[in-house]
Formats: sequence, C-alpha cells, structure tokens
Amino acid sequence: MFHCLFGKRKGCMQPSVEGGAARPLSECCTCSTVRVCRISGDRVVCGRMASLGVLPGSVIELLCPGQGRRRRQCMVKVNGGTLSLDELTAASIFVEPA
Repeated sequence: MFHCLFGKRKGCMQPSVEGGAARPLSECCTCSTVRVCRISGDRVVCGRMASLGVLPGSVIELLCPGQGRRRRQCMVKVNGGTLSLDELTAASIFVEPA
C-alpha cells in the first residue's frame, strides 16, 4: 500500500488511544467533520487528491455521505470548495473524527 507524502507519517495514521482506527470515507454514514489520515492507492490517485487539497492531516467536511444502493457518490467540502468523489476514490481516503 502506497502512502502519499513519501511515507511520512502523521499522527492520525496510527490507531487512536481509544482503539478506534481510521476507516474509509465511503464508510462514514453521517454528515460530519473528519481528518484525513492517509490516502491509499498509486501515485495518480495521491497526486489527484493532493491537487484538490485532500492531504493527510487536512480537515474536510462530509456534506453528503455516499451510503445506500443508489447514492454511490460522496460530497465533501475542503478548503472552501465542494468535491464529489466516486465510490472508489472515497474508499481510498482513510479518515477519523476531527
């Protein structure tokens, strides 16, 4: 598994003290504010997310979670802009509550 930023670790990449680990953005089921822990995938995925401002350590707001059969896309707000992420991209972004 490739991690962005040349493998440099951020504090939230480790499981939290309470035992909860980061989970994919696609599994978040409520509108909330989350912190990006890591982005899995190849350089293309990591580069695309970095250019959009989705980096490890950044805080994003989940506006519309992509749960359910028909809602495959997930909408997030990052750096004042709104992004719509497909299911595979959302599954490659690991987050924890901010």
